[in-house]
Amino acid sequence: MFLGKKILLGIFLFAALAFADVNFYSQDTLAFDTTSQKNFQRYSAVPVLGYTEETQMQLGAMILFFLKPDEVGGKVPEIGITAYGSSRGQFQFTLEPYFYFYHDKISLWMDLEYQDWFASYFGRGNNPDIDDFVNYNRKKLYLGARLESRVGLPSYLKYGIELHIESSDIEFKDGDDVPLPDPHSGSRNGIGYLFGLDTRDNTNWTSHGFLVEWTQIYFSDQFGDYTFNLESLDMRGYTTLPFGSTAAMGFLWQRAGGDVPFDMLAGPDGIKRFRGVESLYFGDNQALILQSEVRRYFGWIFGGHVFFEGGKSGGYFSELMRNKWHRSVGFGALLALNRSEKLFARADVSWVDFDHVGLSFYVRQAF
Repeated sequence: MFLGKKILLGIFLFAALAFADVNFYSQDTLAFDTTSQKNFQRYSAVPVLGYTEETQMQLGAMILFFLKPDEVGGKVPEIGITAYGSSRGQFQFTLEPYFYFYHDKISLWMDLEYQDWFASYFGRGNNPDIDDFVNYNRKKLYLGARLESRVGLPSYLKYGIELHIESSDIEFKDGDDVPLPDPHSGSRNGIGYLFGLDTRDNTNWTSHGFLVEWTQIYFSDQFGDYTFNLESLDMRGYTTLPFGSTAAMGFLWQRAGGDVPFDMLAGPDGIKRFRGVESLYFGDNQALILQSEVRRYFGWIFGGHVFFEGGKSGGYFSELMRNKWHRSVGFGALLALNRSEKLFARADVSWVDFDHVGLSFYVRQAF
């Protein structure tokens, strides 16, 4: 989302203190004992308030429920529920459970989402004009699932499957000079696989380690209305710095081939990869995104980070390499929703292409 042209006001109200069932400690550390009933945190909640030209007033809330692990020291399962709407009748609901099995060697993430919302389309390619776009309305029902396993392999290797089931109804408003794509309304159903090398010490707040992950998802008109495929190579590295800080570096290459819906092309999501822009602000058949960030926990429930990101897209690899980089520099505020699990909510401010300012809000780190 952009400030100025599109965002008049954006407020992320962190209210975990008022709504969290947790005992906070004064020491400057992220971790504390959660094995006892007294210290185990059961839930946390955050209200969200904002205003945009497209949606007018937005109001909603997010609540996270934490479940006790099956064994001492195990990962804590959680269920996240987010719901918000606008004064123009828009609405979005998301249910995200995270579960762990078999001594945390198997993890299951699910995402059930219903959306009736406005979005902006800037055209296809790497050279969008921020002032030249067309709005569209999307009604979407989506179910995603990712099952990862380390069973039978060394602890630093993983494999898994990914499921994507979606029904979308997209309607474009009248466009000016932006060529309108095929909306690809209907069913987009696919299944894929992943392989990874993962040595991260913690997935919510990584202090050291690295990740290399290859993912492919195949969509077929035998199961839905369109045939296409998505693939990505995700590489991340983390190291500790003086004064309790952490440096994070990220590399993401994406490719989309076949009869790809315009909203599933390769490009930034605006929340985790190249923060502060509209989803697919620049998007095409291939995309490359580089990220760097320094994070620090200040104490109690507060933290922060500064970051620099670059990204570009192209129709094919040689064009991708020739195209210019989009750049973004920014900073973010962090609020601990569950200190024992090192789980933070974040609000980021980005200076995109050194020309316009963007906002992004999310739970967990960007990468």
